[in-house]
Amino acid sequence: MTEQVIYDRGYRTYDGPRRGPSGARRAVYRDGLRRVLGLGRKGRYKVFPWSLIVVALVAAVVFVGLHWAVGNLAESIGQGLPAYGELFDFYSAISLLFIAFAGPALLIPDRTKGVLSIYFSRPLTVDSYLTAKVGAFATVIGGIYLVPQILLHLGLGLIAEEGFFAYLADNVDVLWRVPLTAAGFVTLHGALVFILGSLISRPGMAAAAFLGLITAAGGVASRVAEAEFAGARFISLLALDQHPRIIRDRMFNDTVTYPAEAAGFDVWASVAVIVVAALAAVVFVRARYRRLA
Repeated sequence: MTEQVIYDRGYRTYDGPRRGPSGARRAVYRDGLRRVLGLGRKGRYKVFPWSLIVVALVAAVVFVGLHWAVGNLAESIGQGLPAYGELFDFYSAISLLFIAFAGPALLIPDRTKGVLSIYFSRPLTVDSYLTAKVGAFATVIGGIYLVPQILLHLGLGLIAEEGFFAYLADNVDVLWRVPLTAAGFVTLHGALVFILGSLISRPGMAAAAFLGLITAAGGVASRVAEAEFAGARFISLLALDQHPRIIRDRMFNDTVTYPAEAAGFDVWASVAVIVVAALAAVVFVRARYRRLA
């Protein structure tokens, strides 16, 4: 009979600080940031997110340079160079690509790799887990909208004829208009991608479904809303991607007429659609993960 041998592998119980629920939330939040940005992963995971971030920052610098080249802010804006409102159109295209990548990356791997049971062991709850994921998402996507706007704001101040501080004082309303508009984009797109990410098990398919929904819904809703049957005008509200843009137009006095506006809805209808989408995402995703816990 072979003698049994016990090997001492040096296993020890954890004797470090126990940070409780708040520490668990912070750990999931930090992990979400690292996952979206590709930090601590191979180089190929960093290429896509950091390429979009570099494009966003370089574009802001280029726009400031174009305003500076004209030499007069009123004249440059009159010539159609992007200012605060127009900048949202440019960055929404970048953010849509980033959101299509980030949302599924935050939700799907934990579910498909079977680690949710570990996450949901005490002290981390389903609500804490999802709150941390939403926080990581909002931090990165919000930064894509806000950081270039900050660079533009400071750059325009530096080249303003009246001087830097006078320009900032005259345009102090930008400090609430820009974040409020960005919140509309982040909330609506985040709600949609989280719902899809909680349902679909492949990140690529979830990304394609998100981009397809955003792209197709606007065209279909716009055409159907022009029909003459009763209630057709309400179909225009399904052009989901247009609602943050309607809010943007209201904030910055742009004059683009979107199908929902042509059908007789004002900006408050768009606000209501975004709020309903956010609430639907909270209820649906929370219920979905409580079943998986």
